[in-house]
Amino acid sequence: MFDIVVVGGGPVGLYTAKLCEDMGYRVLVLEEHEEIGKPPHCSGLISINIEHFFPDIKEWGVVENEVDSAVIHSPRSEFVLRKKGTAAYVINRERFDRRLGEMVESEILLGCRARSVVVSKKGAKVNTDKGVFECEMVVGCDGANSIVAKGLCVRPREIIKGLIAIVRKKAHSRMVDLYFDKDRLRDGFFWKIPRGERLEYGMFGKDVKFEDLEKFFGLKRYERYAGLVPIGPVKKSYFDRILLVGDAAGQVKPWSGGGVIYGLTCAKIASEVIEKAFRFNDFSEGLLKEYETRWKARVGKQIGLGLFLRRILKVSNNLQLDMLFRAGRFIDFGWMDMDFIF
Repeated sequence: MFDIVVVGGGPVGLYTAKLCEDMGYRVLVLEEHEEIGKPPHCSGLISINIEHFFPDIKEWGVVENEVDSAVIHSPRSEFVLRKKGTAAYVINRERFDRRLGEMVESEILLGCRARSVVVSKKGAKVNTDKGVFECEMVVGCDGANSIVAKGLCVRPREIIKGLIAIVRKKAHSRMVDLYFDKDRLRDGFFWKIPRGERLEYGMFGKDVKFEDLEKFFGLKRYERYAGLVPIGPVKKSYFDRILLVGDAAGQVKPWSGGGVIYGLTCAKIASEVIEKAFRFNDFSEGLLKEYETRWKARVGKQIGLGLFLRRILKVSNNLQLDMLFRAGRFIDFGWMDMDFIF
């Protein structure tokens, strides 16, 4: 019998587990893969706001590069987003996730896939391919294709794909490149990220293929990775004895697909509401609703803005993008925060 079972051993699940165990609760983490951090499902370009959660992250040996600007390209125009000082860290996600796993003292059961969650007045049961685990509360942090969320009949508005190609090539530039071309990709973009000793290429959209990535950048030999990205939050992220956090709740920036900062932010809120539930011995929707109210107050408007920008991207053509990007040359973006929450 555990106090809390966290389903999903990614950054958000591990951080949630760490916060809960630090409050004295008995926690179990269930991770379907055999190793923490493998296989990597997304890029590691994360804003320096990560320091709000891990102030010593630069000492972890996970930062491969630092960037201060991004060049936004359309077929015939471009403009530059530039910050004074570092805007984002290029993080090795495998090492980052593994370091978080080492920080968690609770049991992490690897190679364990959740199948369903059953809730009653007495508690919750998580059925897995390695047995049944009982607890007071379940936190679903199991990604865009969340088993926990599916069992509750909730899903993000849209699920799209992210593809990554890694080339062994020195790349120490402090600039990333984003490419928009509606003739090649209707609802997303391509990118290039310097990772120090490696160069990352990627694309983000609904119907993306590695063949398209190869053609756009002229790639031949590379390491490939892929992942699913939720766009738009689920209709409801709280239920009796259950909270959904991170990608499982659709707490992701719709304009970029980045979910680490939003997920960690919401994990902190979830842990505080969980503490309240244990304090009052009340695990009902009525109390847990506070979680959704608070996380939407924190990042809900930002996600809504991202959905609006995504709708604009979908209906725009290349000529309109060119005009928009030309106008962007006359705007000072130095004030901008990548996450719009700090």
